[in-house]
Formats: sequence, C-alpha cells, structure tokens
Amino acid sequence: GNERKWGMDPKQIQAWKDGMTGYPLVDANMRELKATGFMSNRGRQNVCSFLTIDMNMDWRYGGDYFEELLLDYDVHSNWGNW
Repeated sequence: GNERKWGMDPKQIQAWKDGMTGYPLVDANMRELKATGFMSNRGRQNVCSFLTIDMNMDWRYGGDYFEELLLDYDVHSNWGNW
C-alpha cells in the first residue's frame, strides 16, 4: 500500500500555527493569518505544503486551523484544497 504515516507532534503543529517554524516565508504567512484572518492563495499553498511535506504533519490539522481563522472561509474551498 501507499499509506503515509503522518506525524502528530503537538509542539511542531503549534510552531506552524504560531509562525515559529524558522522558515521566514512560512512564518510570515502564518503570522499574517493569525493577525488578520487573511492569507493569499499562494501563501495558503506554501504553508499547506510545508505542513504536510516538510513537517510530515496530518493535513487535517491545517484544515481545522484554517477553518478557525480564515475570514473568507468556505467549507468546500478549504477542505477541497487541503
């Protein structure tokens, strides 16, 4: 099978949410989201990719967090793009 083993480290997930990953592009986008409730589409793609590919965290943590903070949240766009 091709089942991926997702990481679930709460400290890493919190660092991603807080914009404290050590990667300036990711951190700036996550801090913008936290401060304003907005993030560009490209920023969303970057931070989503970073969470899942680079940090190997379950994408559903990101989907949940976006649902909490995005002012332009749309259930279909959010979960469909994750």
